[in-house]
Amino acid sequence: MKPVPMEIVSRTHKGRVRSINEDSIAVLPDFGLAILADGMGGYAAGEVASLLAVQTIAKELIPVVMNPDIDSGYLELEQAVNHANNSIFSAVEQKVGSEGMATTIVVVIFCDDRALFAHLGDSRLYRLSSKGLEQLTSDHSIIQELVDQGMFFSIREAMEAGVPNNVLTRGLGVEQHIRLDIGEAILREEDIYLLCSDGLTNMVSDAQITELIRSNSHCLEQAGDQLIRTALENGGIDNISLVLARAR
Repeated sequence: MKPVPMEIVSRTHKGRVRSINEDSIAVLPDFGLAILADGMGGYAAGEVASLLAVQTIAKELIPVVMNPDIDSGYLELEQAVNHANNSIFSAVEQKVGSEGMATTIVVVIFCDDRALFAHLGDSRLYRLSSKGLEQLTSDHSIIQELVDQGMFFSIREAMEAGVPNNVLTRGLGVEQHIRLDIGEAILREEDIYLLCSDGLTNMVSDAQITELIRSNSHCLEQAGDQLIRTALENGGIDNISLVLARAR
């Protein structure tokens, strides 16, 4: 594997309602690595779980992306996320009051000519290209399962019908043995990748996200600021975190 140096911008905000920020981010532009985690709301020590997850995965993957003898990286990525899961369970055993802590995770390795990614929960990865905004991950949630079964046309329609959108079916710290979704996308210079927590996507529509990134594509810093600002203006009811990345 050969890491692709990336232009990466990250932003996080606790929002207008939550007292603390349970999201965590790790970005290593020179290593082509981006990680975002959202400590599950309503669980004990969600911020501890998310921070532990991104720290563990980053530590595991740095030597991986620098190893030219590794071909696909699929196994190593899965092992890193599994190690993070085990670390969360170990922390629960050692710390009183942290029972039930868990987190979502989305990880991207930009290497060779591709973006290799993995995720659990409802934190997402998008790619904005000349063809539009494409969601590369599928939420691990009850509401997504209802959409997949054809009971609703979209998540937004299901939410408008009163289906709660915060009930997850997978995450780190939820089960001892995780079912991790892994995929890859062709890496093109003009494309912009977005990792984000549901604090962004619940407040800002895909159409708004597309417009805000495109209108500020000359400056990812400005695009990140505009996305956070819009999420806050639209309610900001949860922690809001995002990472924007494109090849240098």
